[in-house]
Amino acid sequence: MGEIDLGDVAVFARVVDAGGFSAAATALRAPKSSVSRRVARLESALGTRLLHRTTRSVTLTEAGRAYYARVSNALAEMSEAAAAALDAREEPRGTIRMTAPPDVGAEILPGLIAGFVARHPHVRVEVDFVAETPSLVHGGYDLGLHGGRPDPSLAATKLQDTAFRLYAAETYLARAGVPHRAEDLAGHACVLFRVKDGTTRLNLRHRDGDINVEVSGPIAANDLSFVRRAAIAGAGIALIPALVGARSVANGRLVAVLPDYHATGIPLNLVYPSTRHVPLHVRALRDHLLTHFPQ
Repeated sequence: MGEIDLGDVAVFARVVDAGGFSAAATALRAPKSSVSRRVARLESALGTRLLHRTTRSVTLTEAGRAYYARVSNALAEMSEAAAAALDAREEPRGTIRMTAPPDVGAEILPGLIAGFVARHPHVRVEVDFVAETPSLVHGGYDLGLHGGRPDPSLAATKLQDTAFRLYAAETYLARAGVPHRAEDLAGHACVLFRVKDGTTRLNLRHRDGDINVEVSGPIAANDLSFVRRAAIAGAGIALIPALVGARSVANGRLVAVLPDYHATGIPLNLVYPSTRHVPLHVRALRDHLLTHFPQ
């Protein structure tokens, strides 16, 4: 094995993160030929091919996948160590681009980010609310809230397990009655999430055992924010994230229904690119969210 240039290793990791040589060259502000040459030099030094190259795509070889898994962590630690050395004499400043799911993000992030920018007046935070988490690298995002299993190429820290609970407006319950058992939901109008044909089955958990009940309703949507607002408008009973529902209960817009039941939620993660230098202002917001995110 020849001598390895750490700069070549960093370029290889950027090619993997960006999904190709052209995107990596743009991010690095370097000619594509230079990026390709540095990766080839690394492969020569290692004595193995790391990437399969075609005219349309770049994919990792088996050896490349194993190598990337090891060096990406090492590069991230080196970036963190270098950044930490500068923290004592720098003040966070710059723009942070962040992405988040509409319902949870719009409910929780405003207060958290307002507190953050009050402490760091030289930082600006721009948040895009999207139902599906976009590619952070390709979208130019620094941070993201992501529900479910994150992209393995990203660094991720779990904020919480998002449980779902049942809620309705008092106007609906006054009209249709209050369900006392999970089985009673079958006779109620429900506002449904990501359902076609107006019917679905809810898998609810209870200390005495799980129950599976079929529910239906005249309104369905693929956006939890819409589902919550339709429930507030009195359209029926909705299963929404407890973190969001609790706030709607606190402000009197919804009431909890069958509070002893819940649906197993998905983990909510804070994600960010793992192999590039994380600037001070981005790390400051990341640490602020990890510390203050409500449970």
